[in-house]
Amino acid sequence: MRNGGYFVGKSKCLISAVLCMGLLLSGCGSTEVVETEDAILVDAAQVGRDTLVLSNQFVGMVSPEESVYIIPLAQGTVTETFFEVGDKVQAGDVLFKIDDSGAKLQLEQAQLTYTNAQQQADSALTTQQKSANLQLDANVKTAEAQYMAAQVAWKNTKDSLDDLEKQVDKARKAYNQAKKAGADENTLAELKQVLKTLESSYSQLEIQYNQVEAQYEAATVGFQSAKDARELTQGDALDDTKEQLNTSLQMAKVAVDSAELALSYYQVTTPIAGEVISKNVSVNGMATSSSPAYIIAAEDTMTVAFQVSEAVRNTLHKDMKIVVERSGVEYDGVITEVGNAVNAQTGLFQIKAAVSASGGELPSGVSVKITSDTYTASNAIIIPYDAVYYETEGSYVYTVKDGHAVKTYVTTGIFDDERIEIVDGITEEDIIITSWSPRLIDGAQVDAKVAKAGAETARAESQGAEPEAAR
Repeated sequence: MRNGGYFVGKSKCLISAVLCMGLLLSGCGSTEVVETEDAILVDAAQVGRDTLVLSNQFVGMVSPEESVYIIPLAQGTVTETFFEVGDKVQAGDVLFKIDDSGAKLQLEQAQLTYTNAQQQADSALTTQQKSANLQLDANVKTAEAQYMAAQVAWKNTKDSLDDLEKQVDKARKAYNQAKKAGADENTLAELKQVLKTLESSYSQLEIQYNQVEAQYEAATVGFQSAKDARELTQGDALDDTKEQLNTSLQMAKVAVDSAELALSYYQVTTPIAGEVISKNVSVNGMATSSSPAYIIAAEDTMTVAFQVSEAVRNTLHKDMKIVVERSGVEYDGVITEVGNAVNAQTGLFQIKAAVSASGGELPSGVSVKITSDTYTASNAIIIPYDAVYYETEGSYVYTVKDGHAVKTYVTTGIFDDERIEIVDGITEEDIIITSWSPRLIDGAQVDAKVAKAGAETARAESQGAEPEAAR
């Protein structure tokens, strides 16, 4: 029998002892011991590589539905909202829109800059070098002047925006202090009106700032493109010219992609299907990243938490699939969180997973059985579990060489009830004996029936008489 991953050869030793006793008894009254030369009939297999995956089971607890906080990446005035508390939403639904006029202008400017850079690149490749130098110098000077003007405008607008932001903060602080001090309604109304006026001015100036910033970035790219074009036309190799011009085009394309991405932030969608349980934005109100605009409770998704040892935790990762079972019914799940901190009381790490089941199928608070793959041996030497024997010196197998059994010590890895990983000791060139015989010892003559993957059963080299039938 095997105990804790080790083979205890009591049954084999008992059979060997009985056979030895039988040989002694049969020799009584005779002065001559007759030795048999029959080869031992054994099953064998060619060593090969495979993947061995071990699964573990854990007990977990179901918790309430997971909620997702929708926080906008852009801020500004809300122009439209589409869902209220209690409404059902599908993944990808637009929840609300933010005023995107400034972002659209920035995108248009980036697209114009890219078109201009592309035209300059085409012109640089088709225009004669000498005749183009004067024009390119003029372009550089014009682009430089535009760049300097855009830089000054950007700096002035930024300073104004920073000053106005301080005024907004000061007005908000004054309003909060007055409210806390119990000021009368007229005073609070006046302070609130001042705050709203400043916030509105700030919002308008912010749009202007975005436009000026886009113009400044465009002027920067245009200035650099103009300088690059002038330098490139002085070169002799057309291929080098194309490569360098492509760099400017890529810079302009990055600006376009960046502007497109920024524009997408002004239309806020839900990443999951579910129910709206909170809404904190309204038309003409401000949307900011300081608080969630919507809270969506996930639909048909429950969270399961379970605890594992550090060794098992190191085998798990986010998005890994698991199976959750309750009352004989299985549900698919995926790991969403692998804990980094150990529980001081249990010494274990918490794992969380999202399960595709409703609260009716997996009520909050119930215990469930969780099955997950843990240890994996990929492209490893895998042999039958029963082919490995154990003794004080270590684990070993019998290989077949020149028709004889060779006791070969091995280093083992992970194993299940049927197969075991061999880390060291044998190679894919070896043939191992997979059956047992009381006569199987190091050096014994064997007649091995070898099972080869993808080939017919064959006989390994053997010597001696007919193989023994009894095993």
